[in-house]
Amino acid sequence: MYRTITRNEALRSYPQLRTLLELSPESGWVFRYIDNESGEVVALAGSRSLQRYTDAIFIFDRHEVGAARVLDDAYGGGCVWKKEGDLQEIIYELLALPEPGEPGAPALVKASSLLWTP
Repeated sequence: MYRTITRNEALRSYPQLRTLLELSPESGWVFRYIDNESGEVVALAGSRSLQRYTDAIFIFDRHEVGAARVLDDAYGGGCVWKKEGDLQEIIYELLALPEPGEPGAPALVKASSLLWTP
């Protein structure tokens, strides 16, 4: 189960997100707490969907973070970038990703695995 939260709530949980939100304030990031069956928060998920792609970040704690960029089906579909690591590292890498079609932008669709969990 998940519940949408405000940017301020997300920042209270993980102040490191300030860099992401300040450098892309109009980017449309939406954050949600992910709860287990007992109602305990187990992760914070964030996503932003643009016309050509969606970026997502899953934060279990500061040092256990996964992120991905998925292209919209109209632009080829599929996951073109994914990363696991430390929150600050992931934020910087997300911010550095070029827009699809720009030089250096990831374009090769990663093979999916049913076992991959961010």
